Order: sequence, then C-alpha cells, then structure tokens
Amino acid sequence: MNDGKGPKLNGRTAYGGLFGGARRWLFLAALTALFSFTNSWGRELVTEYALPAHDTYPTAIRAGLDNMIWFIQFNSNVLTRFDPESKAMDEYAIPSTKSQSMDVSVGKDGSVWVAEQDSNVLAKFDPKTKKFSEYLLPTPQSNVYSLLAVRNGAVWMLGWNSNLLVRFDQAKKKFAEYRIPTVNSNSYNLAEDKRGVIWFVERAGNKLAAFDPEKKKFREWKVDEALQSALGTVVDSAGGVWFMELIDNKLVKFDPRTEKQTQYVLPNNKGTQEITIDSKDRIWFVQSTDNRVLMFTPSTGNFQAFDLPTGESKPNSISVDRKNRVWFSEPGVSSIGMLDPAVVGESKNDMAVKFKPPPKIFK
Repeated sequence: MNDGKGPKLNGRTAYGGLFGGARRWLFLAALTALFSFTNSWGRELVTEYALPAHDTYPTAIRAGLDNMIWFIQFNSNVLTRFDPESKAMDEYAIPSTKSQSMDVSVGKDGSVWVAEQDSNVLAKFDPKTKKFSEYLLPTPQSNVYSLLAVRNGAVWMLGWNSNLLVRFDQAKKKFAEYRIPTVNSNSYNLAEDKRGVIWFVERAGNKLAAFDPEKKKFREWKVDEALQSALGTVVDSAGGVWFMELIDNKLVKFDPRTEKQTQYVLPNNKGTQEITIDSKDRIWFVQSTDNRVLMFTPSTGNFQAFDLPTGESKPNSISVDRKNRVWFSEPGVSSIGMLDPAVVGESKNDMAVKFKPPPKIFK
C-alpha cells in the first residue's frame, strides 16, 4: 500500500496527495487495482536552500538552459545565481537602487534579463563579464510586470500601467511598442509558441490574447462571461495554450486551431501564484496560502499536491529546468526550493479489470 508519504527531510516528511479532477484519491489498498503509482524513494522529494540573509524576499525564479537557477531578491535589490551542483550562490546588485524588479528571464545565449518596475528599466546581465546594461523604456511609468526572452533573441515585456506589449531588439538596442486592444487590460504572464506567436492573459480584460510579430496583429478571446482573474500562460508541445481561471478555480486548455476550451476543476486550493510546464507537458503550480506545489498530468487528468516541508514558506514563483526539476521561491522563509519529479514517479490510470473466470463457471 502506498500511504502517500515521501522521504523524510531533516526530520520532516514531504507529503503527496493525488486528486482526480476535483475529487481526491486516497491511497488505500482497496484502490490499488484502479490506480498504480510508481516511485523511487531514496532521494529527497523536496530540497530547500536557505539564502545567506533573512527577509530578502526572493520572488521571480527562472532556470537557464545550463540549469543554472536565477532569481530576484526583491527587498535587497539583488539578482542571484544558484548552481544546483556546487550549491554556490552568487549575488549581483542591480544598478538602479530600489528597482523593485518584478520578473526575470534567461535567454538562450545565457543572458539574464530583469524587469525593473520602479526605475522603468529593462536590465541585461552578462554572466561572463558579470556586468549589467540598462535600457530605459520609452513610455514613463510603464510598470513592467512580465518579461520573456524568446528564441530569436528578442525580449518581450508587458506594461501593467501603459497597456503596452513591448519588444526589445538586442542588436539595434531599440524598443517597439504595441498597444493592447482592450483598454486597462492589466496583462501579464507571457509565453511563446513554436510559430513565434506571443501569448498572454488579460486579468482585468478577462481575455486570452495572442500577438503575431510578423503581422503585428493582436487577437483576443473572452475567457468567460464572468470576470475570472485569469492567471498564467504556458504553451504545450502540441501548441495548446494553458491558463487558470482563479475565480472558478479551473485550469483551462485553449486550442488555437479550433478556438475551443477544455476545462479542469482544480482541487480546493488557495493562493495560486504562478504556473509553468515541463518537457512532459505536466503543468506545475505554486500555491502560497496552501504552502504547496501542485502538479497536473494532462494524459490522466489527475492533480497531485505536494506539501512543502517548511511551514509558511509562501511559495511565490516557479520554473522547470532541463532535467524537469521544479524550482520555486519561498519568500516567507528566505529560501528557494526544488522538487524532483523523478522521485515522485509516474501516475498511471489502469481501469481495466483483469479477471479470468474458471472454465466450468457457467456449467
């Protein structure tokens, strides 16, 4: 019987609970015929790394292509690099004082980009020279909240106050601004699909939006008739676009080809902050109030929750590295954490009943 318990972490146990849709699956022997859950206990499920200083409030966290982990320490105005192998943590002071940096993104060349909200600046950090370059945005008080470095080297960002989608050309060092059709959309959470189309959600506009950089045109789709406070935008390997409806507590998949939605009701939860997606198309959530990480497997329709070992850690941001390890910031305890799905194993639904009656049962 699998009782849902994972390996112990410094005297604490990491717990995993499995949910099918909105219903919780209990790990009881009676259900083992319906559900098999393979794991490889022996490695830690969740590992937490304390920062050198307290009350620095780590927020946005992103994994680079080299598996280096980058994150912002909001209160101390610092960009931090963490090496998962050596456990070394290097801090780099952001040049603009009190920049109130809100997001970070790592380009394919290794450059690290920082959205400085208060100073209205896009900053680039070169890990080789360990130097910053800063670029002032054209529109004052844009309040850049979301940032995305894409495959062709461009950097996209969203202005919360300006209602602009902004593109930065690295080669020309120039910005291009595109006004979002819906006024006061409060847009954020950028994602790029395989065609180079940029996707995001409009929290106040109650819409999902796409921008085609070649045609320079927007398209918008209403999320629901009622305001849903849409959150998170990720694109799967087949081009499906995923986001959350916070009010109705649903995960939504949007098919750009058919323009149809598929909805999944989440387990009862509080405080979802961000979502991300791994190479197996599993979707991961951080939930600040519930102090846990949640995983959704589209192939089975199951949700699985992982309680974090340190209480009140208030996970805030989430990212997945190339090994599919899940990284998250914990501002409540000035730490970052890592969940290793390889320890969890794969969830598999097997509803087939294997029963061979005796030959003479009907005689």
